[in-house]
Amino acid sequence: TGIACGDTKIVSPKGIHKATIVWLHDIGEKGRDSSVSLTLYMSILSACSSAIFVRQLNLPTVWIHAHVKWICPTAPRRPVTSLGGTQTTAWSDVTGVSENMEDDMVSLNSIAAFVVNLLQDEPNNVMIGLGGIGLGASVALYLATCYITGWQQTIRLRAIVGINGWLPAWRNLRQNMSFNYGTPSLAPSVPILLTHGTSDAIVPLSVGNRCRDTLHRAGFPVTFTPYEGNHHATVPQVINVVRMWLTTNFQL
Repeated sequence: TGIACGDTKIVSPKGIHKATIVWLHDIGEKGRDSSVSLTLYMSILSACSSAIFVRQLNLPTVWIHAHVKWICPTAPRRPVTSLGGTQTTAWSDVTGVSENMEDDMVSLNSIAAFVVNLLQDEPNNVMIGLGGIGLGASVALYLATCYITGWQQTIRLRAIVGINGWLPAWRNLRQNMSFNYGTPSLAPSVPILLTHGTSDAIVPLSVGNRCRDTLHRAGFPVTFTPYEGNHHATVPQVINVVRMWLTTNFQL
């Protein structure tokens, strides 16, 4: 894809491979974090900076280790405008999150192709999921829209989790669907879980609401769960919601 992403950590299942989940971190994080104290979910925690969140999900050990393959890539290092040009890991540039923000479509399209490439060799009978926090959530949601509009249909999306994210190019999606450029039959097959902090100062709740409404109009089954909190997604309500939703939708 021509982009210089960091390390990608892959944690393989110990039993029958039933699902693969790509988890995308937020700005300034990374796929590998060797400083995390490893406990029950040792392999997952060593794989993801967002592994702290995965650990707190407290999913059954058999669910994580036996049947799920986790892919945890690290974003490229780049200047981020909203951080005053500071160089850090980020899937794209972000000028500031609002309903009228200017999206870095060149980087988003490159990263979407990168994520699809990570999944190219997954077996046909394996369920595919994407998830992330903040900017990582936005990439996952953008990929879902690419899937139903025909640009990225080489993967078979089964579920999306977006925590405190936003939907890039949401106006383009509405236009594409209104002109029947999309495939309406695909959207209902991809359930999406969105959670959003009511006091998130980085990604305003109004942006999360716009994301929910746009995805719903496009035909996705959207579950939207606001919670009392800010941009950090480690409050018990978020953890419980994601845990139950993943277990139900992957049926493992």
